[in-house]
Amino acid sequence: MPKAKIYLLVAWTFMFGCQHNSRPTAEALFHFVPQQFKQYNLQKPDAKYFLPYVLEEISGMAYYQPGIIACIQDEDGKVFFYNHKTREIENTVRFEGAGDYEGLASDGEKLYVAESNGHIYKIEIGSHGDIHKVKKYKTALKKQNDVEGLVYDPTLDKLLVACKDESSIEGKKQKGRSFYYFDLEDKKIEKKAAFNISRHDIKKYLEAHKDFEYEVNRINFKPSGIALHPINDHFYIIASIGKLMLITDKQGTIKGSIPLDPRLLGQPEGICFAPNGDLFISSEGQGDKGYILKFNMN
Repeated sequence: MPKAKIYLLVAWTFMFGCQHNSRPTAEALFHFVPQQFKQYNLQKPDAKYFLPYVLEEISGMAYYQPGIIACIQDEDGKVFFYNHKTREIENTVRFEGAGDYEGLASDGEKLYVAESNGHIYKIEIGSHGDIHKVKKYKTALKKQNDVEGLVYDPTLDKLLVACKDESSIEGKKQKGRSFYYFDLEDKKIEKKAAFNISRHDIKKYLEAHKDFEYEVNRINFKPSGIALHPINDHFYIIASIGKLMLITDKQGTIKGSIPLDPRLLGQPEGICFAPNGDLFISSEGQGDKGYILKFNMN
């Protein structure tokens, strides 16, 4: 090959190759967390717990008692009490038959389960670890809302419900994905959304902190789990579709955005915190055992 062509090829490779390598990766695209929220290394879990096959499709969890994580799977109305220290299921209770159960929350005593069609179950556990009482509440949310996340807010003594799909209640249109409070006193969903998170909100947040252009259609956020941090009092919301974690304040304002590595979390569905701030995220097994990853709080 003539020298002139070799020089031209080298120059072309340097110019365009460097441009290609300097483009932001998917991780860089969605990653911006202020220093006060850099408490977890989501690339390096401190522990991994493989669950029995009965929890292959683990869909929600809540920290129940010291060392005990309450778990549900999306096809059967059972709560499994998993001891992450002994790595064993210590107890199982049935609250309902077959269904599509997606969210689990605890107020420290009672458990609450959200079905995808908007039904909420209150479960009281007896002194011997058996079911003492179960109450089912039908809400204004419907199947098309596709409820996926549930968390207890002790400040308000309410449950916050996350909708994965349709955001409206009784025809009242909403933008983005909506989050509604369920009042534990009157046992009803508050029809005014607590807050909404739209693609525009995420785009606005990212563009306030990034100086490069990106394809906005790559932002795909459908909540699959939500938890309230016991120390900083912020919501941590995960999305299996979009592989993203958002940190928001109580008003739903985005304060941080972290990508979830699909190699670590194939289908992240559940999230909860221990009282000391340690973070647990669960993933369905996708044909294998489901599992929980633990991330110690720094």
